[in-house]
Parts: sequence; structure tokens; C-alpha cells
Amino acid sequence: MLEDFLSSHSSQEKIVEILIEPEIIHLVEEKDSLFLNFDFMIQGLAERNLIIRFIKVAVYDKQDKLITFKHLNHNGVGNPSMHTLGEYTLEGKKTLDVFNPFYRFPKDTPIEYLRYMFTFIDQNSEEEFYYGNVIVKPVRYEQKVKLSLPLRGKLVILDGFDFYSHHRRIAISLLREFTKGAFKTNFNRYGMDFSVLGEDNNLRSMTEDEKDNNYDFHFTDIKKFYTHEAIVYAPAPGEIVEVVDDLEDLYDEPFDFTTAMGEKRVKEVAGNYIVIKHNEREYSHLYHLLKGSCKVKVGDHVKREQEIAKVGFSGASNVYSHLHYQFLNGSDMLTAKELPVKFSNVLLWQGSEKKLYEELVINTGDIFQNG
Repeated sequence: MLEDFLSSHSSQEKIVEILIEPEIIHLVEEKDSLFLNFDFMIQGLAERNLIIRFIKVAVYDKQDKLITFKHLNHNGVGNPSMHTLGEYTLEGKKTLDVFNPFYRFPKDTPIEYLRYMFTFIDQNSEEEFYYGNVIVKPVRYEQKVKLSLPLRGKLVILDGFDFYSHHRRIAISLLREFTKGAFKTNFNRYGMDFSVLGEDNNLRSMTEDEKDNNYDFHFTDIKKFYTHEAIVYAPAPGEIVEVVDDLEDLYDEPFDFTTAMGEKRVKEVAGNYIVIKHNEREYSHLYHLLKGSCKVKVGDHVKREQEIAKVGFSGASNVYSHLHYQFLNGSDMLTAKELPVKFSNVLLWQGSEKKLYEELVINTGDIFQNG
């Protein structure tokens, strides 16, 4: 019965093409779980209006033995699990971006590969179509460089790369269409927004009256954030390969992506930034720096924890003061491939307790500092 439920059967008529983004899928080991960060791009091949009826995944070990399975469907009252995808209908020959819904497993799961099964139903004829053998074989990334935290003090990741973060939720087909192919990948896939916490454990200085309204980022003065003008440090030794230091900090109006794209200035989404080459395949990207604060130039070689800039509000900071950090395999954010990242010597706060990690993947909501 289970073999039938997890069948690898595929319909003879091919009505969609299911692509996987990115090409290399990493299995990221977090504190207590394994995390998968990838997308499906479902391209319609026929003039049919289709609904995704089922998505199932079967997880296998090295001996091709089933470990576990999960599935989404339309069972439920009001909001069944399929609704968690957001959009699950495909019209004609359009492309539908689906973020992998089965993104987390227990840390000790011996995952070798995953087999995804999709069932589609034609809205008009109610004919069903099956794609039961979409294979994903993730790999663990072996990071070469040891990275220190780029800011000092008690820090928090306001938005990381978890399933719900804005870095994660970028539809690749829409991004490529909107930028006319300028962005080749989701450079944000493992991005994280570092912010400084004050001694009062808040993000910014506030009066007692202001604290009552301290929700949903209701504030007026970005300069009151403790992160604003915080010193940025090189997370590891390397060569400075890109620097932008002359863009305005956008305190009064948000970054206009549409205009920037039209004027072929899409990279200005990063604002002022520095890229450090640690080795041939690992580069630190540090974005949203303060105008005129960069203390390095292209060709300089920096040491670990060397002061290199200050945090500003340039580029698409838009919502709150933060240092955006990401780890790529190249210097060009438009073409480089995204990499998972872990930091060394991290003291993680868990309420009143602290735990020191030699290496740690940090993500949304983590509160930490240098060990």
C-alpha cells in the first residue's frame, strides 16, 4: 500500500516540466535539524489550467531504503496543507515557482536522496497527471574559511534564510523576468540581516511611550537603531575585490528597484558594499554600508576582524537598520552561486543561558555574540 502511495509512476503525456533551482542543493546542518533550501520551477507545456493536487516526498538512505515521507494535499477544513504553498494553480504555458515545502528534518536523519511526486488535475476535464520520480540529491557544503562575526556586541538575525524570510521567498522565474535576466540566481538564498541589540535588549533607543508602539517596525528615525553606524569587521582574511562607497543613505525615501532596473543599476539594491575574496570559491558580501565609511579599497588585503566600514541605510535596507551578509562563490552578485555559511566561536543566547559553539549556522531569531 505504501509503495503505491509513493509510486514513481509518471503519466505518458508530458504536460509540465519540473525544474529545480539551484543546480546544487545543499543539506545544511543547523543546531537541531537538517535544512533544505531550494525551489521547483514548474513550466506548463500545454494550454491547460492545472491544479497541484498532491505533492509528496519520500526520503531514502544510502541503501535505497525508505526513511520517511511527507505530503501536502487538499484535505482539511478551510485551509488545507496545500494552501501553504500560496499559489498552486498553473495557467497554460506559464511558470509556477514552488518553494520546497518539506524543508526540515531531524538532525540525525540519514538522508541520501529525496524523491518528489507531483499530481496535477486539469480544472476543466478533471484528468489527472502524475510525475513520480523527481529526484533531489543534496550535498553537504564543506566550508574552507573560518568566519568571525562581522559586528560586535550582542546581535540578532532579524531576517535570515528560513522558509518564511524575505531572502528565501524570491520567485526565481519572476526575478529573472523582472530584471530581464540580470539576476541568474537568488543571491539572497542564504542571506542574513545582522542587527545590534542595546543593553536594554532592544533594537533602538525608545521612550516608555514609544515602547508601546514598538511593533511591526513602526518608527520614524532609523538613526536611533543601535546598528546604525556600527563598525563592520572583516570576518576573515582576504583580498578586497569590490567596493562601492558613494551611494546615498536613503533615510527619507525607500530604494526604487523599478527605476534602478530601468537604468541598469540593479546592483544598487546592495547599496554601499564590500566584497572580500577569501579563496577561489568563497567570498563574503557585506551590504547597506554607510556612505563614505569604507576604510578599504580594491586590491587591499585585510586581516580577520579588521575594521572595514560602518553600517548605514543605503540600497534596499528599506525597513530597519542592518548589515546584510551573504556568502557566495564569486564576487558578482548577479551571477555568483549562493553558499550556506557557518560562523566560528559563536556564543548563542537561549534566554538566561548561553552556549558556546565552535561552528554554528545562525538563522532568523538567533541571539548571539562572539565567544
